[in-house]
Amino acid sequence: MASSSSTSSSELSRYERVRVERTPKAAIAFLVLVMLVELTLGANRQWFADHAAWQWETKRALLAQGALDGDVAIFGTSVLYHGLDPTPANRGFSRGRVVNLALNGMMLQHQAQLLRDRIAAGRAPAVAVLEFRQVLVEHESWFRGPYYRFWASWPDFLESRFYYWNLPLAFGFAENRVLPSFRYREAIDNWIFDSARTFGPAGHTRARNRATEVEMREHAGMVSAFENRSQAAYDGPQSPRVWAVNPAGERWLREFLNVAAAHRIQIALLATPAPPYLVETPGPDGFRAQLTAYAAKIRREDPTAAIELFGPKGYGLADFADDVHLSVSGREKMSAQFADWFRDYSARHALGRAIAPATTTPMK
Repeated sequence: MASSSSTSSSELSRYERVRVERTPKAAIAFLVLVMLVELTLGANRQWFADHAAWQWETKRALLAQGALDGDVAIFGTSVLYHGLDPTPANRGFSRGRVVNLALNGMMLQHQAQLLRDRIAAGRAPAVAVLEFRQVLVEHESWFRGPYYRFWASWPDFLESRFYYWNLPLAFGFAENRVLPSFRYREAIDNWIFDSARTFGPAGHTRARNRATEVEMREHAGMVSAFENRSQAAYDGPQSPRVWAVNPAGERWLREFLNVAAAHRIQIALLATPAPPYLVETPGPDGFRAQLTAYAAKIRREDPTAAIELFGPKGYGLADFADDVHLSVSGREKMSAQFADWFRDYSARHALGRAIAPATTTPMK
């Protein structure tokens, strides 16, 4: 009978055999190294974090510390985040505090989830001031920016329902939370190249981020912007200001209002101003008429809810940095008008003793 031509392992010499280690030391060392790098990056985000991310990071940290607890909370986008300083209002609010919880890119679903988080943490405001210039939720707002990268919890993200048909978004969601190097990959690249050009650790991003943290703490959640931007002149065409609504926006506005009503939180809708070249055309189809009609519809749907409408007025071209954001003068004007309106509001609703009477009372 012919023998097999193959050679069994038992026939190998001691020089040909590869000794099997009991533990994969190289693999463990590699994992430990990766972990140390990620922990180091996570602990030193201030050095390289991009501005938008750091603003969200700072607001989350201040919320966790209780530094942004308030009886009155402002919810909105970058328009109110950069445009409404609570400081003037707080000067006349003796038994409470106004805080600005708005953020860049924070749309209605993010605002509703934040309100629920504040309630769950036992820090529900007595009044929620909600930005009211459109009722929209953009499809992409679920998976872009700091919200997707680190702000949202898994339950928050699962409300998007994207995992039903776009599972890679869920994998990206998890990667951003596990690996700071993935979350801040572009910012880290920028910092490395900046450091290479300066032949040392680049410190300008860290200085900017530190200044952002100090300003947000000192101004109850607000951070200034557009310091050097003001539309002193405009040569473009005039166009009508458009009132925009979509079903997703209505669903999340209703969620916000329902959560507030369930916890007896009063609502003030803040109709933000626009530059003069965005014309509010008269008639029932104009922006102001549609906004007012929508606010009236909200009140009709829940006649027991305490919902007021505040509309700052008297803004010129120089009060705007662009089509929606306020310049320095616009921020100062709206902050002062809000303080005047709020003194009257707080007196009527017994939120605290008003130090001075309202000097002006914009639209309610």
